[in-house]
Formats: sequence, C-alpha cells, structure tokens
Amino acid sequence: MRIWTTFTIIILIIIFSISFFYLVAFRTINEKARIQDLKVSHDFLVKNKNFTEPNRFDEIKNLRGSDYYIINVDNNNDTKIININKGHGLPPNASSSSNALSTPKDPNSPISINDKNVKLWMSSFITPGTLVEKQFKESYKNMKFIFIISSIEYGSSGKSYLITYMPEMQDDNNLLYMVLMVGLVFIAIGFLTAKLVANYIAKPLKELEKYTVRIAHKDWKEPIIVKNEDEIGILANSMNIMQKELKRADEEEKMFLQSISHDLKTPIMVIMSHAAAIIDGVYVESVEKNAEIIRDEAISLERKVKQMLYLNTLDYVLENNIEDIEINLHRLLFHIINRFKVINNNIKWDLNIEEAIINGNVDKIQVSIENILDNSLRYANGKICVTLKKEGTFAVIEIYNDGPNIPKEHLCHIFDNFYKDKTGNFGLGLAICKKIISFYNGEIEAINRDAGVSFIIKYRL
Repeated sequence: MRIWTTFTIIILIIIFSISFFYLVAFRTINEKARIQDLKVSHDFLVKNKNFTEPNRFDEIKNLRGSDYYIINVDNNNDTKIININKGHGLPPNASSSSNALSTPKDPNSPISINDKNVKLWMSSFITPGTLVEKQFKESYKNMKFIFIISSIEYGSSGKSYLITYMPEMQDDNNLLYMVLMVGLVFIAIGFLTAKLVANYIAKPLKELEKYTVRIAHKDWKEPIIVKNEDEIGILANSMNIMQKELKRADEEEKMFLQSISHDLKTPIMVIMSHAAAIIDGVYVESVEKNAEIIRDEAISLERKVKQMLYLNTLDYVLENNIEDIEINLHRLLFHIINRFKVINNNIKWDLNIEEAIINGNVDKIQVSIENILDNSLRYANGKICVTLKKEGTFAVIEIYNDGPNIPKEHLCHIFDNFYKDKTGNFGLGLAICKKIISFYNGEIEAINRDAGVSFIIKYRL
C-alpha cells in the first residue's frame, strides 16, 4: 500500500506538472505561433495588395477563425467597413438589423467574430499617421481578439487600413478532460506496476521474516538463500553471518554450561564429602588436613565464581567507567611482577622493561596483565621473560614462559569466552584480558616459540 501510494503521488505530481506546463508554456508558445502566422498572412496581403481574393486562412491550423477587412476613413472622418471577403461593405451608421454580417456565428463564441460592432471596436485602435503592422491583443465582451492594423492604399479618397484578426479560443474543458483521462490511465498503470514491484520486494522480505523467526527459536539448520544482489541480498548475507555468530555463541554457551557444571560440582562434592567425614569422624588423615582440603577447594570455587561475575559485568563497567588517566607501564609491571615472584621461588625471571605511558583505568590494565602472568606462571617450567618496548604508536608487552606449546587447534580459540582446553580448565582469565585490551583499541595474541609460548600485548601509547 505504501508503494502504491508513493507511485500514485509521483504520477499525480507528474500529471499536474505537465498540465501546468501545457497551460503556461505550451499555450504561450502556441499563441506566439498563431500571432506569427497571422503577421505573415497580414504582411502577404499588404505586399501583394490583392484584397479581393477569398480568405483561405482557415486552411492553416493556427489561422482557423481568422479574417480581414478594410477600414476607410474619408476626409470628413466618416468610417466605412469594407468586407472584401464578403463582397460588400457597411457604413458605420447601418441599422441594427444589419449588425450580423453574412459570416455565420461561431457556435463556440459568445459573439459573432464578424459582428459589425466588433469590427468598429477594432477600428477604434487606429491612431493618426501611418501604421505598419501594429499589433493588438484586447478583449471585447469577455472574448479576446488578436488583430494587426496597417495603413494601405485602397480607394480614391481618404485613408484606408487593413485589419487582420482572429479570436483567441481556448478549450479548457477539453484540456481538463484530457488530463483526467491521462491521469486515470497512468494511475491504473501505476497501480499494476506498484503491485508487481511490491510483490518483488516483499517476497524476499517475507523469507527474511521467516528466517528471523527461525533464528529466534535457535533453528540453525540452513542459511537463507537470497539471489538478489541489492540491499536485500546484502541484508540476507548479514543475517547469515549473524546466524553463524549466534550459533557459535550458542555452542560456546552449551560447552561452558557443561564445563562449569562439572568444574563447580567437583569442588562442591569434595567440600561436602570432607565436611561429612569430619562430622561423622570418619576420615583417613587428620581433621586439619581435611580442613585444608576444604579451604583449598573453596578458594578455587570462589576464584571461578568471581571470574564469571567479573566477565559478566565487565562490558558495563568498561563503558561506564570514565576514569582515563596516564599509566606508567614500567612502574606497573614491576609492581605486578614483585607480587608474583613470591608465589614460586623456583621460577627465574628475565626482565627487560623500558619506559612507556598509556591511558586507561589502572585496575583494568592491571587485571589484563596479571591474568597473562598467572597463566604463564601455571605452565612455566623454570623461566619467565617479560619485556616492554615501544613500537610505533604502541607499547608492546611480551610475556614468555618456557612451558609446553599450545596445540594449533586451540591457539586461535584460547581468548574466546567459555573456551575449555584439553586439560578441562575453562579459565576465563584470557577472555577477560581480550575484552579489556580490545576496549582500549589494543591487541593480544599468543605465539608458540621453539620452546615455550609468548603472549604479546599491545596498548596504544
């Protein structure tokens, strides 16, 4: 309906524009053409001085309804109308019964174009002196006339003038009917065209609508196929990409739920079993040992729950945290490393840290570095190297550990949310790092070395 309405409005605008052009421009052009033809015929009569030939102007389309006559003004200023084409003349004081001349009245005109009074009215525009194609466009009793007056030599006395004239007839009703008919035809064509266009556009849109409902119900079976290469085709391709991403996120969520249910259920079962053993007095080792196991499992459980909550609220915290201060990475790295050195005294630390200043939230930047160091410390055999240097517009931190390489099939997924490696750990630390670093327009990647793994973090200076 909207397409049809649009088509109809456009068509009506075109029709009214054409009508206006016709009424203004075309009518003006047509009038100029008629006047020009009348001047040519008038000039022809004046030059040839053959006023006795019958008027054949009606054979020319633009001169239909035109005629000419001679006005003779004698020495006593008496005016005489000489109708050359009619074969007789009438003096101005002729009786009213002779007002209508022999030419029949035009049925479309309110008056006869050959009425004596009309001719006398035209002759009133004669001015003293010699007239050469003096042109007039005047109205008489609501009817417009175009006439031309020239001085001529005719008769033996007085002055004579040739007046060539024609009525300006306009058929506005016919024009109105024509516009209405053309408008109806175009509206009918526009309706059919709009229906075809609407069906053509609506068909793929309906398919996209059904496809959207399928996605809403997590139906990932088949992508939508739209052959259009226009905006609808681009929209369909975008929806297919969205479907793939949603499918991947759904699979990751299911994998996470499976992993988290196991990883949370196991420490809870250990805690419950050791607590029950203490209550019942049935345990293999001492009460203190069982309590230590309960404490360690509770700490591990707390850590995982905190990571889940932190990751879940991280987007909101980053977007709404307006803190953006200068951070001295050199000082921050030494502060973090000094805390990690006491965890394992068997690890050798190799540091090469330059000065670099970035902008951001200190707590979030610190978390992104601590999670990488924590991961490296967990897998390192005996050595961790930390370097900080400037490369272009970036401050580049490389954290290397001499632990085992990351399998290639896991290397490109370790920063994904809820990704679980072959060891069974779903650790959200790397996903948290990726989210923080990406928020500050930085980059992070993991690279397998000949012996060990390097994590490279880039923050904009």
